[in-house]
Amino acid sequence: MDMHEGDRGISMVREALTERAGRGLVAVMAATLLAGAGSGARAQVGPLAPRWLAGTPTPPVETFTDGLARHHIAPAEKALLAALEDPDGEVRSLAAAQLAAMDDHPALPAITRALDNERDPQVQVNLAGAATWLGSQHGLDQLQLFCANTNMPSAARLDAARYVSNRELATCFPAIEQIERTEQDASVRLLAIQAAVDYRGQQDKAQSLAVAALADLDPAVRIAAADALRSLHATGAIGTLSAALQVEGDDTVREHLREAIRVLRLRDEAH
Repeated sequence: MDMHEGDRGISMVREALTERAGRGLVAVMAATLLAGAGSGARAQVGPLAPRWLAGTPTPPVETFTDGLARHHIAPAEKALLAALEDPDGEVRSLAAAQLAAMDDHPALPAITRALDNERDPQVQVNLAGAATWLGSQHGLDQLQLFCANTNMPSAARLDAARYVSNRELATCFPAIEQIERTEQDASVRLLAIQAAVDYRGQQDKAQSLAVAALADLDPAVRIAAADALRSLHATGAIGTLSAALQVEGDDTVREHLREAIRVLRLRDEAH
């Protein structure tokens, strides 16, 4: 594959990620609610929000209140509680997210009821995440069940794993590993790598996952693997990256491998 083909492949993955970000709120909820939602009603929403879990915020795109405004819903408790029963899954997710961002603990029973009645897998995860932020053990238990449920969409399972990660529980990391190994969609395998990198307390396992992904058939996934090893400061993987570089035929992937090796060598020399 030449450079232009590699670029097209990466572009397709980015488009897929953008499309998914427009549908599912859990990625942005996981970042804003569970990585420090102290901003209340002005909680930030961004399409690349999973990176926020690693402490590198992306530019804001929309707030929960702005999202609700698109649906003509006021960010007041009464309106938000009613919106938990809205026919639109995005509205139900936004309402739960806003209630959680407002730290509205009296709303927890209503969010829990909405969760138990929900049938859309992505919205189930969103509601469970909001409930968990408000201290619900039931919400946390549901998230862990979602992670383990191979009948759920892989992207929703990864979102559930992000929530559980923020509770510093390792229970959902096996789901990330399984998704990265078996998912047919390259864009979801890429999401699994990022989820592994961001998962709290699992750096060694994330490094092993990224090393294995250097042999992925998709160039965008190999790029994600190289970048992951760099961000994990995996100096022990320099030899593996060098070996991958020797057999890599995609120019864009080679560029990322070289950069990862360069950065990791500098870090290794500094220590």
